[in-house]
Amino acid sequence: MEMTIKELMIPVAEYVTVRTGDTLAQYFQALEADKAAKGGAHSHRDALVMDAQGQVAGKVTMHDVFLALEPGYKSILDSLSETSVLTPAYLAGIYKDFDLWAKPLPNLCQRAAQLTVGEIMHAPEQAEFVDEDATVDVGLHRYVMGVHQPLLVRGAGGRVTGVLRFGDVFKRIKDLTLACAL
Repeated sequence: MEMTIKELMIPVAEYVTVRTGDTLAQYFQALEADKAAKGGAHSHRDALVMDAQGQVAGKVTMHDVFLALEPGYKSILDSLSETSVLTPAYLAGIYKDFDLWAKPLPNLCQRAAQLTVGEIMHAPEQAEFVDEDATVDVGLHRYVMGVHQPLLVRGAGGRVTGVLRFGDVFKRIKDLTLACAL
């Protein structure tokens, strides 16, 4: 029998969580606390965002942080069409035309200090949810097709019960492959 997502997911109770009103600094502190609690091993780089009712409202990933620190990316992403080709020359032109990262990273701390999780969080789209009873290959397919990571796992009634990370799926495939190779 194939492995289900529920068997590989990280339950919400074991995942880093923040609230919409928390600051970016509090998000980073929550990640550091998780890392310290786990001795630095297998720590999270993103967090679930909880609403006032304790339900998952979204997620904050490294990608979301970078987009928030350089708002020019939102303009670029909004202007791209489905036929846009991201050639090196095109990317270099965008970097220059939109004056991306014009401010040195150390100077971004003032902007970062003012951001809240609610402002930078990613509200998941339907494709970013997966049923806990689905097989792991369903999650893998979503990742390969470009779904914003990590996937949110739903249990009965549609409530988010966990998180499926791309790295955990990769590790499972690696372990299976190595077991076959012996």
